[in-house]
Amino acid sequence: MKRKGFSLIEVLLSLTILLMITALKFNNIKSEQEDINAKVVGEQIKSVGEAVNSYITIKYSELSELKSASGSSDDPGPRICSSNICEITTQTLINNGLLSESFSGKNSFGSGYKIQLRRSGIAPNYVVNGIVTTENPWDKEGYVNYTLLGKSMQIAGSDSGINKTGNLASGYSGIWTAKQSDFSSINKKGQLVYRVGYNSSMYSVYLRRDGTLPMTGDLDLGENNINNINNINANGNANINGNVNAGKEVVAHNGYGDAITMGGDAAGNDYEIRLSNGSRPLTIYSPNASEYTTIFKVGKNVQFSQRLGLMGRDPNAIPSGWGGGLTTLDVYANGTVGAGNNGNLNAYMNSGGNIFASGNIEAQKRVNVGEYVYINGIAKIGAQCEKSGLQGRTNEGQIVSCINGLWALNSGTFTRMGTNSLSLTSPGSYDYVMLTISSKFSGRDGSHTRYTSYNVYNNGVYIGNVYTSQNVRKGGSRGHSWVYEGYGVSMKSFKFKVPAGSNISVSLAGSAYHISTDIRVDLTN
Repeated sequence: MKRKGFSLIEVLLSLTILLMITALKFNNIKSEQEDINAKVVGEQIKSVGEAVNSYITIKYSELSELKSASGSSDDPGPRICSSNICEITTQTLINNGLLSESFSGKNSFGSGYKIQLRRSGIAPNYVVNGIVTTENPWDKEGYVNYTLLGKSMQIAGSDSGINKTGNLASGYSGIWTAKQSDFSSINKKGQLVYRVGYNSSMYSVYLRRDGTLPMTGDLDLGENNINNINNINANGNANINGNVNAGKEVVAHNGYGDAITMGGDAAGNDYEIRLSNGSRPLTIYSPNASEYTTIFKVGKNVQFSQRLGLMGRDPNAIPSGWGGGLTTLDVYANGTVGAGNNGNLNAYMNSGGNIFASGNIEAQKRVNVGEYVYINGIAKIGAQCEKSGLQGRTNEGQIVSCINGLWALNSGTFTRMGTNSLSLTSPGSYDYVMLTISSKFSGRDGSHTRYTSYNVYNNGVYIGNVYTSQNVRKGGSRGHSWVYEGYGVSMKSFKFKVPAGSNISVSLAGSAYHISTDIRVDLTN
């Protein structure tokens, strides 16, 4: 007998196999869908975390000062800050252009995000760290799907973590932790968490403010500035195409480790190049320059506090008792070489061949003058002088010498003249005093004698007398004499030792019919 269909057992067996295959396929589809959701969740929280890191960078000043923001154009919010915590939202990131405007603010299992940022450290170098948490755990009917959370963490990276205890978030294998006491948003088991800020791994790809991680490549600022640096420590070279501006001193070292400091302190009203080792000199060296090539120029004045040696000369190789200054081979000047003190010129020698000195010029041997010697020092004969042998001149130009402490004429005759009386000071030592008088007499009728008599003294001591006279006798038919004015002249030499500085005086001793007398005194040897 032929069979026309399946038996009931066959049908049931087929249905069972079909249901098993369907169930397996459904589970595979469900698993794939969950994997996709976990990937999307991981990517999304990582995107939010990276946006928060950027926000910390651009808003560091506001976060370090705990400034809240409501939504102004200069500082888009919202941002609420208090007690070292600032809280922002995904809308804050959207408002600042760090997340797309299409971002919904919720992940694939319907949870939003809480973002908290904590300020720590000491001003002005505050550290900002934070946590991004899902508002709700990834669970179903009270069961947390840690498997899916783990897959999301794999996608989000090393800064992601989960809350397993309700008050502690942990990264993979506990490489980092965050506590509810620091971030109140860590409050539910099954939360997906993402750390942000300076301690995060993603933030370490930037130059970190706390300096805890080194750079792994070159720093290229794209022609921007680095501001507010304290110290720069480098083992290599500094190649700078522009200027170097230092607010204080610049310190460099030689091969011996000695420091040379350029700039100076706030004393002395100057700039300084200061050497730390007092036994090594500062050398300006141009090895490729030819002999006598100028390698150092100064546009203005140069002042040296101590000695200067040129042409390889030791600046301390100076005569005993000298204070020093310039030590060299030759000194050549197109202008003037001068000497003085406090801006006063006391002596100079100029290119015209002139030598001037307001003080003394001393020579151990002779002084040879090719033309004339002009003595400008005026000396008063008989006045005291400080050193024998000094030469001077009188107002009239007579050469005088300092002899035994007094100014005196060197030799020859010294002459002085006066009227009716005369007083003079001997400029030197003399052996003779010659007195000449020329008297003018008045006329008178009748016989008479008209005369003058003059005495000469040395320091009040009488030397002698000179007398001149005219005798007039009566004559004519009536016995009268008509006499007019007349002159009488007399001269006399006295041998008398007159020391230099003595006072020689001539005075009238007696006279008759006397009008006036011209007196002349000659001192001779």
